[in-house]
Amino acid sequence: MNFSILSEPINVKYEKNKIEISNSYIYTRPNFKIKEDDFFLDIKNIAQYRVLGGQTILVNPYENADKESIELFLEGSALGALLHQRGILPFNGSSFLYKGKGIMICGNSGTGKSSLTAAFCQQGAAFINDDISPVSVLDLKTIILPVKTRIKLWDDALNKLKISSDNLLRIRPQFNKFYLPMYEEISEHKLDQIFILSTHNKDEFMAIELKGIDKYNVLRSQIYRKVYLRGMPETQKKYFKQLFSLAKNIPVIKVTRPSLCEIDDTMHFIEKEIVL
Repeated sequence: MNFSILSEPINVKYEKNKIEISNSYIYTRPNFKIKEDDFFLDIKNIAQYRVLGGQTILVNPYENADKESIELFLEGSALGALLHQRGILPFNGSSFLYKGKGIMICGNSGTGKSSLTAAFCQQGAAFINDDISPVSVLDLKTIILPVKTRIKLWDDALNKLKISSDNLLRIRPQFNKFYLPMYEEISEHKLDQIFILSTHNKDEFMAIELKGIDKYNVLRSQIYRKVYLRGMPETQKKYFKQLFSLAKNIPVIKVTRPSLCEIDDTMHFIEKEIVL
């Protein structure tokens, strides 16, 4: 596990016994329970996780669970809950520094965020985050915070990028999805531009700069594990102000790509839309 947040250490503790939980959660689902400062997640046959006060993650692995699967949910859902508890706005996106500009690419699963990030890194971009990109929204600027989650790519994407999977670690033993070795890493950096990536069945690329309420709504839809906020009403209120400020100050471009296209073609299209 490799994530960290600048100046804010995360205390991860592995427990040998079943994790005790509260009886006062605001929102519950079959596999998780949540309130403002307490989150519990139970992943069958993998592990139980409890996140407390934005500081501590308790992990109780199930018997015979593999290390890779335990860490995958630790770096995903548990980390997302911890960021929410800290009031740090996390986006479902990957981020990198390209030609001096802090870029974040958001979008639903399968749209190609990680592949694009890897392609930009092959062209000299500095990697910041994959999957989860937390931002700190300040009065004068918005900062991307590095949590150093690793780039994860399916084998077909690796082939398109001409990267061998022979010596790469699988994210889970049964998946043909792999962790990419870290590219050049950087510390926090100003966020300059956001791209929202989607696909369609047409042969053309499209780019539209979002404005007004459409811009706000799209940004809100890209909050990582947004469902958690149903048990965190106070955090949700804080995010309203942060999203409003973000929408006011950061350009957001919606890019729609053909569902069947080369990674390089999408990268070159987005590259032309980056304001340098």
